[in-house]
Amino acid sequence: MFLRANFNGDPNIGLYGFATDSYIFLGRPTKMCSRIEEALNVKASYSTVLYTDFPGIFCAGNSQGIVVPMILREYEIDRLKEIFSGILVLDTDYSALGNLILLNDSGIVISPLLRKHRKEIQEFFNLPCEVSKIAGTAVVGSMAIATNKGCIAGSGIRNNEIKILEDTLDIELGIGTVSFGSRFAHSGIIANSSGCVVSDTSSGPELGRVSEALGFS
Repeated sequence: MFLRANFNGDPNIGLYGFATDSYIFLGRPTKMCSRIEEALNVKASYSTVLYTDFPGIFCAGNSQGIVVPMILREYEIDRLKEIFSGILVLDTDYSALGNLILLNDSGIVISPLLRKHRKEIQEFFNLPCEVSKIAGTAVVGSMAIATNKGCIAGSGIRNNEIKILEDTLDIELGIGTVSFGSRFAHSGIIANSSGCVVSDTSSGPELGRVSEALGFS
């Protein structure tokens, strides 16, 4: 199912959460949540992260579990342990892990900023893990979003980067924008293999490209 949405007027829906084939993770319930659950065909779980409603910024995950920064409050980590069967608490200087990690159920691509954590992340998820930039930038989790069916990345991605993403995530990659020209695909999309929720400020051609890249057309 394909859905256009915003969170209380904010089109940057990917900041408020992310989805896998097993769950949706959002900061807190809103009037859109039931429609998102219907579109993605899985149930949502909720928790604040660093006192915010933005798990899409600070966390990354796939169907096996999630990875979060150690800077999270203890009660938030305890809450996440109640929700998820697997949680990796990463001792890192970088808190915005959702902006630095791109993954699905087949593989992981991490930012060069997390290079020293590659082995730890790879062993936790038991998946291939590669280090790459996208379009020459280190925020790989911001510049792309991947499901088990496809991936869309912002314009400017280089051929060698495309190969790394496609080989590691075992998908075909499409290139496009969201929210009327933003290269940061993650900010405007919440998706899994069953459906896709896209920023309601995205243009018709952008919606078509997202749908094609993620395997819904």
